[in-house]
Amino acid sequence: MPGSLLDHAVTVSAGLELDKVPPEALRQAGYVIADTVGVSRAGARQPEMRQLLELSRAEGTIGERAADAAGGVASGPQRTATVLSTPTSASTPAQAAFLNATAGSFLELDEGMRPTGHPAMQIVPAALAVAESTGASGTELLRAVLAGYEATSRLFRAFRLRYPVHPHGHLGAIGGAVAVALLEGTDPVRAARIAGTTPILSVWDACYEGATARNTWMGLAAQSAVRASMLDRAGFAGSATALEVAFGQIAGELVDREALESPLDYGRLGIRNNYFKLHSACALSHAALDAMQQLRLPAAGEIESIVVETVSNNMKLDRQAQPNDLSARFSLPYAVATAAVVGRTDPEAFHYRPDVAELARRVEVRTADDLEASWPESSPARVTVLTAAGVETAQVQNPHGHHAEPVTETELRAKFEALLDDRHHAAAWWERLTGLGEVEDCSTLFGSAR
Repeated sequence: MPGSLLDHAVTVSAGLELDKVPPEALRQAGYVIADTVGVSRAGARQPEMRQLLELSRAEGTIGERAADAAGGVASGPQRTATVLSTPTSASTPAQAAFLNATAGSFLELDEGMRPTGHPAMQIVPAALAVAESTGASGTELLRAVLAGYEATSRLFRAFRLRYPVHPHGHLGAIGGAVAVALLEGTDPVRAARIAGTTPILSVWDACYEGATARNTWMGLAAQSAVRASMLDRAGFAGSATALEVAFGQIAGELVDREALESPLDYGRLGIRNNYFKLHSACALSHAALDAMQQLRLPAAGEIESIVVETVSNNMKLDRQAQPNDLSARFSLPYAVATAAVVGRTDPEAFHYRPDVAELARRVEVRTADDLEASWPESSPARVTVLTAAGVETAQVQNPHGHHAEPVTETELRAKFEALLDDRHHAAAWWERLTGLGEVEDCSTLFGSAR
């Protein structure tokens, strides 16, 4: 086995054998892929993405896809992949991966894992684009995503990021590069080394300010994943140790070496420990939002104050929002106030509102010793709402959607259909993406419903 920690993690992960993967992990992978597509499609309707897509069309990097007789994407020399904004738009795999992952960052609804990280939105758009453009089978795509997710989840467990380093744009690209290499038949270790030589240094401040360019972090990671195999074929070499230095010494520290070196445990694959998001906000606010939904709340004007007790990791969000939607999604006081004023936590609920911001200023966030000990296995929050009529309190150990409080397939499908907002394609896309074992050619994944 190769010598560096990155090489170890990638070699182990890329050795995944699909026939050894338990059925529940295969189902989970299908849900993750479908959820990622739905989130990306909804994000593509945001104003900045609409304009970016129009600019891309104007410069010729997006066009109408060349449909074959089966309604899929022609997998010949053009190597086209679907841009999920519309099922007829296509681009090169690298550009499609960039656009789809960037779109998927806007609404803060993409899945994730603990202690930190959002692997799928950096892996799935890259793997989908390459699988579609090469005509890979659904089982080949499943194996690639499972292996890529395993690599990234091991890296996120092994390296503790040093605040204010944000988890987008770097370790996720490694898993994406592994997935793409497996689909293209290139060396996943060499591809991972290349992706690990060119990480993005992302910081939380961009989220707090509402700097929407931060939404490109995952897009650039997905694009890097696709380009890594191309660079490998061109003769470029990546560093075996640069990633370990960057995230073990500079941007973080190595806290779990075993996560990188342990053999595959098919009963504990990384993708089985993910969470799905049901609130359109940073995941660190979700337990508090679930607690708010358990309370019988009065009119917002009757609320005197709200106290949120949580773990120290979630204190990153203890700040008032700037007057924009992205910043609102990264403010725990604003998120809690949204639940009280708007009564919902869907994407439309997080359009910045002064009346929500006014209540947010009456929200106090603090740590609680009795909650702290359970992190990161749990991410609890306790919410106390004070009104003239009295006090109401609710506590949530893990938000709904965490693997310990799993969502149902019905809930995930409802989320997918709502985000896709496309009755013509929703049923067909869901069935294909969650039934990849039956898909012979991924170039047909996003074709017309039949």
